[in-house]
Amino acid sequence: MRISATGPTIKRREAARQRGVTLVELLVVLMIVAMITSVVVLSAPPPRGDARFEGDRFAARVDYAASKAVTAGAYIGMEATESGYRFYEHARGVWIPAADAKLGGEAFSANLAVEMAVSEPARRNEPPDPRKKDEDKPQPNVFFAPTGETTSFVANFRSRRDNVAVRLDAAGKVSVTADE
Repeated sequence: MRISATGPTIKRREAARQRGVTLVELLVVLMIVAMITSVVVLSAPPPRGDARFEGDRFAARVDYAASKAVTAGAYIGMEATESGYRFYEHARGVWIPAADAKLGGEAFSANLAVEMAVSEPARRNEPPDPRKKDEDKPQPNVFFAPTGETTSFVANFRSRRDNVAVRLDAAGKVSVTADE
């Protein structure tokens, strides 16, 4: 064994070998991190689009209004347009805003295109009403009767990622379907 002024040469080489991380160790660690990341990404639920979220929320409120009309024995109306919706209760011959917080009105998200098609078979053969509508008074276009009958409609929600249709039939059944 040679001895130098700085110490034994063999010990310096061994210490130098054990200081760093080898390429194989680094690749093993990266492989483990990649596998854990892939498991997390694949097990995460897909992101919900704006149309699906708004459609589900709208359908839940419509279903609640239909149920409340039957259980409370009251007439409930909904004024629905492409920009939003609002619920009303019929009391003493006039429509008043619904007092129930769950029936609050909302404007639809600006990122959505919403199309409302309300079916009014009783008014198909009626001539247009020449009287001017009173803009200050609520004008519900969807009705929920205490007998369970409702005005049927289809609301289509479209965003960049998805399309969702919310349907209400005349018996008060709400369905949400996603168009692929």
